[in-house]
Amino acid sequence: MAATSLARLSRRATISATAAAPSLRRLLSVTSTASVAASAPPPPPSAAGAAAVGADRVRWDYRGQRKLVPLGQWMPKVAVDAYVAPEAVLAGQVTVHDGASVWSGAVLRGDLNKITLGFCANVQERCVLHAAWTAPTGLPAETLVDRYVTVGAYCLLRSCTIEPECIIGQHSVLMEGSLVETNSILEAGSVLPPGRRIPTGELWAGSPARFVRKLTNEEIMEIPKLATAINDLMQSHFSEFLPYSNAYLEVEKLKKSFSIPL
Repeated sequence: MAATSLARLSRRATISATAAAPSLRRLLSVTSTASVAASAPPPPPSAAGAAAVGADRVRWDYRGQRKLVPLGQWMPKVAVDAYVAPEAVLAGQVTVHDGASVWSGAVLRGDLNKITLGFCANVQERCVLHAAWTAPTGLPAETLVDRYVTVGAYCLLRSCTIEPECIIGQHSVLMEGSLVETNSILEAGSVLPPGRRIPTGELWAGSPARFVRKLTNEEIMEIPKLATAINDLMQSHFSEFLPYSNAYLEVEKLKKSFSIPL
């Protein structure tokens, strides 16, 4: 009886070992396959994937336009208390003096000649200022916007001279060699042809621009007041952006919230 029981037990152990063998072989084969796959080098990325990674890298490295663009040996010069909006572009031989302001979307391209923005002058949104090598009339080819001059939005100025205390209405065009003398106003939407001169104390309008009438003393007195008002408005924008931003206000809030002694 004991011999018969031992024979049955040995037979069962043999059968169970034989049945477990295939699963053990399968487990070993799966493990070896996984190890081979882990040790193998990763497949090269596809062309589409590489292009996507490259585009993301470019977007990360160049996240926006530059406000100051050097051209060769020329670098735009901006006074400490002048305001240049983050969306504006100054390139090449551009000088912005004290208290002047260049508003959003304006482009001052001094690649061929100088562009100068005088004290407390302002160039408003989407204006384009450019300068040619030479003016056909023999007048200065530089673009000069003198002190207390207001240039309305969407204006185009090319190699022209605007003397102190003038107003250029929005959507106006001033061509090469044109001159606007002091205490003058050019109405909105006007076009001043090459070499044309607006005498002092006059109001011009039209395309091409023509004489309308003489300005009154009250109107002449209001011209610098407009530039000063825009300068005052500039101060609030200036504190929101460069050079100090408004991060110090957040620090003050944190100090009050957590009572941090500094």
